[in-house]
Amino acid sequence: MQQDSPETAALLRRMAEVRADLDDGAQEIAESARDLGEWRHYVRSYPWLCLGVACVVGYLIVPRRRVGPENARQFMAEWIEQRRALGNPPSTLGVLGAVRAVAGNLLWRSAVSFVARRATQAVAAALTSPAKESS
Repeated sequence: MQQDSPETAALLRRMAEVRADLDDGAQEIAESARDLGEWRHYVRSYPWLCLGVACVVGYLIVPRRRVGPENARQFMAEWIEQRRALGNPPSTLGVLGAVRAVAGNLLWRSAVSFVARRATQAVAAALTSPAKESS
């Protein structure tokens, strides 16, 4: 084979085309990988599914209301009367009790935030992992 033969020129052209195709393919793969790691991609691609997941997570996180606002005064009045009847009047929390309440609230919010973050990561991982083919 000669250096200037038509076969060599055709082979060199074909190799250049393959390199260009590989470069384009690598760029497409990098862009799709960036999209898979971004939560906005899922909201754009699957808006109804994301809305459903957000509703379910919100429903599970928000505690149930045990006493309605219309019954709160009546409930508190009955509770105070029961405490007085037992000779145990309601007391104020005090500084230490208030600090405990604030610390407990912060811990509870941190735990809920942690669980929500982990759930979001698990859903994102499940959506990004390739579907396994069953043989």
